[in-house]
Amino acid sequence: MLRNLKKIFLIVAMLVVSIGALAFSGVSEVKAETAGTTKIVIGSTKSVSSLPLYAADQAKLFTKNGIDVELKLYDTNAELNQAIANNEINGAVTDLVNYASFTKGSNWKIGSTMPGYNGLVANKKYKSIKSLKGKTIAVDKKDISGYYLKNLLKKNKMKLSDVKIKQVDSEATRVSDLKDKKVAAAVVSDPSISNAKANGAKILNKQSYKTDNGNVLVFSKDFLSKNVASTNSLYSVIKEAIRDINKQGYSAYDMVLSKYGISDKSVGILNNMSSMTMKKTHKVKSADFKSTFKYAKSKKLYKGKISLKKFDYSIKQVKK
Repeated sequence: MLRNLKKIFLIVAMLVVSIGALAFSGVSEVKAETAGTTKIVIGSTKSVSSLPLYAADQAKLFTKNGIDVELKLYDTNAELNQAIANNEINGAVTDLVNYASFTKGSNWKIGSTMPGYNGLVANKKYKSIKSLKGKTIAVDKKDISGYYLKNLLKKNKMKLSDVKIKQVDSEATRVSDLKDKKVAAAVVSDPSISNAKANGAKILNKQSYKTDNGNVLVFSKDFLSKNVASTNSLYSVIKEAIRDINKQGYSAYDMVLSKYGISDKSVGILNNMSSMTMKKTHKVKSADFKSTFKYAKSKKLYKGKISLKKFDYSIKQVKK
């Protein structure tokens, strides 16, 4: 009898353990299913480097892929950086120099490159880059516009000290200052390049949109670690959006571009661009990282060791 009771108690105990294990397993499955559902809030300035995100939003690609994405536009990098500091966003389209200015002491990591390009626009009286010697050029000293200008001047056997640099945070203000002849030239990205041209300015130089020009998508490390699935889904959407832009051109995104403050005439200029091919997102190249961070360090925007490994984050959908 005692032996039978022991067997019964043993069976009951095993059942209790099994039920508990199943219950625990169920909780784990619920957690796994709900993990990564945090809203992705991405900030950017009004540059075509963020166009793939807005194109995706217009085509409802985020919803179709089961991710919740909110996009926020800022007039300047200073405003974007403040939003980062205030934890208003968990992702940002920016550039490597601006990223260098706020990354030390933060937990923001580089997810990938992003398309986009800068250009040097000038009043029509200036026919060449060398003709700008001693003249005032508007840039944002804390972003990649200064780095681009430095390299452009070097190619023309000039230095930054050969021109007068004026700090102007907003690209829209740089364009209006150029129109009002407060500056001789300005470094801006599109659609500001096209806005300047629509105002009568001359484009002296423009980076190719087929190359890496220092634009990046960065994220809070806390967000990345908790939202692996949704981050990979985001990059799948970005890839699809870039394919659509390359296939359709800017003309399909007039409503999106209007959010950037672009004039109708400027939209026409953008739409007339031929052979526009945005480069796919991929991991930042070590050489690009080192050169931009070296510049940022020379301008006292960054202190510390220059190491891509320290700031890069591995994302499955982002390849080399």
